[in-house]
Amino acid sequence: MGNGYKGTGKATLLVLCLSLALILVVGFLNEAEAQSLKEVASVGVAVEGADTRDIGGVSGMKESLSLLALLGQRATQPGTPMRLVLKWQGEYSGKDVVRASGPLNAVELAENLGLNIPTAVQEHGHLTYRSTSHLTEDTSISFFWSELGEGHSYVIATLETADLAKSEDWQDQAIQLGRLMLKSEIDAEWNASLQGTAKEQGQPKEALLVTEKNFAAQVPGLAEAESYEDEATYNRSYTVPGLERFVVSGSHKLGMQAAVHRDDINNENRITIGLPLITIEY
Repeated sequence: MGNGYKGTGKATLLVLCLSLALILVVGFLNEAEAQSLKEVASVGVAVEGADTRDIGGVSGMKESLSLLALLGQRATQPGTPMRLVLKWQGEYSGKDVVRASGPLNAVELAENLGLNIPTAVQEHGHLTYRSTSHLTEDTSISFFWSELGEGHSYVIATLETADLAKSEDWQDQAIQLGRLMLKSEIDAEWNASLQGTAKEQGQPKEALLVTEKNFAAQVPGLAEAESYEDEATYNRSYTVPGLERFVVSGSHKLGMQAAVHRDDINNENRITIGLPLITIEY
């Protein structure tokens, strides 16, 4: 399964990698995305009850994604689209052969993902490579590779679909995406966010609290750990017993995050659910 993680000590390395990458990546994100990435970078990463060789891999991923889809169906208005953004991201370290089209590993990974040779540009003082391909009208794969210097690069591969109901094999695509990243010796971790029109309207806080009650039957042991609130958004993070993928924040092992945001333009609530955290705009 490629490099994967060889022990919980790798969590420290991932925190360092994400911290370095923040300098580069935050410049490309909006405020909410940047804050989410900062939250990920500020915590350790572990996997409960799994062989250490599976840490950072695909163990338990399909079950987690099935749960995410189920929660999305319960939390969004029937017949409305559910947007999915799934990311595999992490650091690549090691010597690489550079050719005219870019680092060999970056080019080969893009080709293995079914993408065109990535385009190289200078962004914020770093040489970066990007490529995007549409699998269907509603689903795309994008690739981002940035050289951080001294043999280190940060890599993000993203699977995005505008409507989950129209993407039949998205779970298999997500797992294959990770396997290709790990095979390329990238210390990658996944996160997934699902977003749609909330079934519960009204004030964001009350809407999310009602949604939580609906989640309880599907997620035994779901417990609120952290929360954030502003004029238009109410957001909570949870511990979820049994999930193999979580991040450690203080004394909490966070496995899921949910947020309800009041969209003043459409005058309706938008709900976002993330495993283990939300990494897109609320």
